[in-house]
Amino acid sequence: MKRIHYILALMMLMTWTSAASAIEIVNADWLKDNLDAKNMKIVEVPEKAEIISGEHKKGVTHIPGVLVINRYLDLGNIYSVPPTQYPTKDQFEKLMSSIGIDNNSTVVAYDDKYGIFASRLLVIMEHFGHDTDKLKLLNGGKVNWTKLGYPMTEQHAQITPTRYNVTKMNPVVITWSDVYRDAVIAPQEGVVLLDVRPVDEYTGKKIRSIRGGHIPNAINLTGTDVNNKEDHTFKSRDEIKKMFEAKGITPDKTVYTYCHSGDRTAHAYIVLKDILKQKDVKIYATSWTEWATILSLPAEDQVWYSEKE
Repeated sequence: MKRIHYILALMMLMTWTSAASAIEIVNADWLKDNLDAKNMKIVEVPEKAEIISGEHKKGVTHIPGVLVINRYLDLGNIYSVPPTQYPTKDQFEKLMSSIGIDNNSTVVAYDDKYGIFASRLLVIMEHFGHDTDKLKLLNGGKVNWTKLGYPMTEQHAQITPTRYNVTKMNPVVITWSDVYRDAVIAPQEGVVLLDVRPVDEYTGKKIRSIRGGHIPNAINLTGTDVNNKEDHTFKSRDEIKKMFEAKGITPDKTVYTYCHSGDRTAHAYIVLKDILKQKDVKIYATSWTEWATILSLPAEDQVWYSEKE
């Protein structure tokens, strides 16, 4: 009987440990020391495509050994409405296989936009069950790496296609109906709805969809305020902790986070999970782009695009 109790306790501990793991933010020094590590894949996620007529742009430099993908062409479901949805399982498997990533790859992702596009890639990978211990976000991305004078190259890594298979799911994504049920129509105790868009979008001053404003009961904290502007690195944990606590976000809360199209919310997800050790965080991936177009859904500070000056 004691042996059974021991095994059950061990299984519970293993389950808790797995659930507690998070995508890790790593510093430039760590990546520099591990550039040649076995099965390491370094992925840059630029906002704009870097391939024209089948050729990579001349004069664009990258971290050595890089694989380059595109935020809009590769990390969305272009057949969906809205197209900001995360890729389907088949689309994801095809992308991973085409750039030479397999189920055992350690992936370090970066960009030059505070990590918001790189975060999207990593969160999608976590969503489709890739081991979070093998998912890393480069602190400061390309901006800090370049500022430190670390090596850059125009060359891309040679790609050997793989066969990536999604064998499990670790769903981190929720739908508009989850948000409406738990945070709007009958707010659940302990659930915080976090809007990480810039304040002008939150208040409806800047409109990027059919209407501006925000989801009722959402609090606003611009996600990239947790980054230093000069080198894009993250501020100290204490600084970030104070920012979130000032908005009522503490470790005991369940956080539903959204933005405009699923990038900033992925960035916030990693900050909450890795830096603040928040246990329960979910992403409304289609975010305001979808909510704004479902006209029956309520909005606060609502401004219609037709009213825009």
